[in-house]
Amino acid sequence: MLEKVDENPTRQNIITLLKKNGGMTIEDLSKKISITPMGIRQHLLSLEKKGLVSYIAKKHGIGRPGFVYMLTESADDLFPKTYDRLALDILKQVKKNDGQDKINKIFGWRRDTVLRQKKEALSGLTGMDEIMHGLKNLLVSEGYFAELEKEGDSYILKSYNCPIRKVASEFNEVCMDELQLFRELLHRNVSMEQCIGQGSPSCVFSVPSA
Repeated sequence: MLEKVDENPTRQNIITLLKKNGGMTIEDLSKKISITPMGIRQHLLSLEKKGLVSYIAKKHGIGRPGFVYMLTESADDLFPKTYDRLALDILKQVKKNDGQDKINKIFGWRRDTVLRQKKEALSGLTGMDEIMHGLKNLLVSEGYFAELEKEGDSYILKSYNCPIRKVASEFNEVCMDELQLFRELLHRNVSMEQCIGQGSPSCVFSVPSA
């Protein structure tokens, strides 16, 4: 099922048709949907502004080239994915066949990789305030609904969503590894006050400012 871009059923229809056909001209879409080419063009312009549709020029014999419209990579996110189910199935099989030690190693490898990436992304930032705001912005760019506050001698980093919530709810190791990652990244005794994976409405980390 396609996630709604907005409440306009014509744009939903256009996205579905482009997904099925790989690429279509305005004329093709007009015939399929039974509205004028001008109407189709306006809907395509709206989808293009949202980064969901692009086009390429295609030569057809003599004359000006026509344009073929297609979905962008961003539009692929509108269609359901089952990555979390795949990840859970794999982790459960690893735990069943190789034990908890292998699970710990897998999450440890992931933590080390993510830690290197975040260190690189935050390199060049100086001062705890700058680093914390850089970390918050980095998390937002990764899909987290994150906020940062200063309370007394601590920074409070909150995330109101968890992109890997289904995995975290069954494998709390990933939450503990994230806590350890923040400790190593920030060189502070970070504490986890709340955790979505354990049923809380948000993940809350307290980071000493000094």
